[in-house]
Amino acid sequence: MESDLARLNTPSLIIDRIETALVPPRWGLLRILTRDGLEGFGEFTLEGQLECTRALVKHFGEHLIGKDARDFRRLCRGLYDLHFYHAGPHFASALAGIEVALWDIAGKACGLPVHRMLGGKIRDKVKVYRWAGGNNNDPAAAAEEAARVVEQGALALKLNACPPLAAIDTYGGVRFAVERAMAVRAAVGEAVDLAFDFHGRCNVPMARRLARELELVDPMFYEEPVRPDYNRWLPEIAAITHIPIATGERMSTAAEFSDVVAAKGAHILQPDLVHVGGITPTAEIAALASANGIALAPHCPLSPIAFAASLHVVAQSPAGWIMEWSKGIHYNAHGATEDVDPWLRYLTENTWAMFDTDDSAHIAVPELPGLGISVNWAEVERATAEASTWRDIAMYLPDGTLANW
Repeated sequence: MESDLARLNTPSLIIDRIETALVPPRWGLLRILTRDGLEGFGEFTLEGQLECTRALVKHFGEHLIGKDARDFRRLCRGLYDLHFYHAGPHFASALAGIEVALWDIAGKACGLPVHRMLGGKIRDKVKVYRWAGGNNNDPAAAAEEAARVVEQGALALKLNACPPLAAIDTYGGVRFAVERAMAVRAAVGEAVDLAFDFHGRCNVPMARRLARELELVDPMFYEEPVRPDYNRWLPEIAAITHIPIATGERMSTAAEFSDVVAAKGAHILQPDLVHVGGITPTAEIAALASANGIALAPHCPLSPIAFAASLHVVAQSPAGWIMEWSKGIHYNAHGATEDVDPWLRYLTENTWAMFDTDDSAHIAVPELPGLGISVNWAEVERATAEASTWRDIAMYLPDGTLANW
């Protein structure tokens, strides 16, 4: 039988076709097949904007059919440089779906997990944090949900920090945020780590104030205190609090992260692997974090495909620390059917156990070739009939202003 390494060295890994699917709860998944039957899986989810991102995947595919999948770095960089208009979340997400699938194929062809292709792991397992607190639910409900997630084994939680705030809060949003944070802390105890996602809901003045007000519950970090449009203010916000500042989910190039690091605006880099172009740029951002003595904690409220890809990057990076795990997240309940958690639905059942956490809330690094997961593409195809209709949530201030959700 031909060895895995010999297979990688034969001219047989020619890209034959790219298949895409839009599935509940809100994901865009893809499969790349080679002429000799190898398949790789990727994800192009851009929440609420799947259709236009899928169109870019189709466009990129026109340049890839018939090409050698082994040259995936050249192919993906070529897609970037070929286009005069590049970058941005749609471009990066479409590119990421393709890039991750090609890494998956290459790993399967040579019998290596992605982290070994990146240089090898430095940790055997990665800690994860879970979401809790719904979306702007009241303090009692947030506390109840947080306690329930902790009962399921979580030792670190992230919550939306606040409702949308006016430029200067006159509607009690800051007070509500503090009451909610205190209720959650009382419910879960001091041993559970809490992180607060500002979600860009604050303009600069209220981000500064909220960063100070929430310190009383000893947060693990503050995420995206301002929208990335206003990243130039991050150094000022970082300077007024001892809580680490995290950002990155809406940044789509490694260069943007480099600018934030150069300005000393963040202590935790949170690239979303699907929104920043895939495994290679995420590994570049991980190296940037490592070189600057700060942390890497990828954003990932997406499917197991994106999660597995991110897990490999964290496993091999000295800056890697913790990962977002979206199993059970309120967003992923949208369009859920049957009794299977939507986060596991598109994996073959024999692989579900690999995403169980241990007693210390860690998930083991996959050792199977490629991404190390087994996708049930037949179930993916079946789910396309259910459609994925998730859209951005409309939120309003009391005066009727449409606010960033």
